[in-house]
Amino acid sequence: MKKILFLLVLVSSNLFAQEPEGFNNNKMFAGGSIVLGFAGGASSQFTIGGNPEIGYSLAKNFDIGLCFNTIYSSLRYYESGYDVKQNTFNYGVGIFSRLHFSDQIFVQLQPEINWINYKVTADQNPNLTNEGKLNSTSFLVGLGYGTRNVGQMNFFTVLLVDLRKDLYSPYRSNTGDIVPIMRGGFNFYFGRKNKDK
Repeated sequence: MKKILFLLVLVSSNLFAQEPEGFNNNKMFAGGSIVLGFAGGASSQFTIGGNPEIGYSLAKNFDIGLCFNTIYSSLRYYESGYDVKQNTFNYGVGIFSRLHFSDQIFVQLQPEINWINYKVTADQNPNLTNEGKLNSTSFLVGLGYGTRNVGQMNFFTVLLVDLRKDLYSPYRSNTGDIVPIMRGGFNFYFGRKNKDK
């Protein structure tokens, strides 16, 4: 996973650092989304955060880019008869690719790495109370819907799940269950509108 993430970062940084033949700043975009997630059952989890991004439309139906995130999660569960609450704050970086099947429907792939600060409290049992720092890797895959016209402002919504089983993933519960993430946001293109692109 780390090798794949490193390779994607290297390719993306070369793309943005150089201006190869055919480079067009009208195809560069920036924006971001709001992150929401929730899970119920034996444990309940709520997630909220922000996901700024910058990207480039390599082809009429394909985008790549860098994304960043800050995410806050609150998790409640029972352990040894005690009501336990876990709060986490994490920040991370990832690389996304989007394949558009039409101007509205796309599939998104996004490997990322996150650094996590957590605090666990149980009022009735001080032995369950602790805090610390961790890191985790994720591989998010999802289906999205939105408007997409290269050169114009675009809106989108995407539902993502983490296919990796990293125990510390911000997209999984304390028992390893997937916590679906809904992201909704917008992108705007740099440069002037160009209908031919």
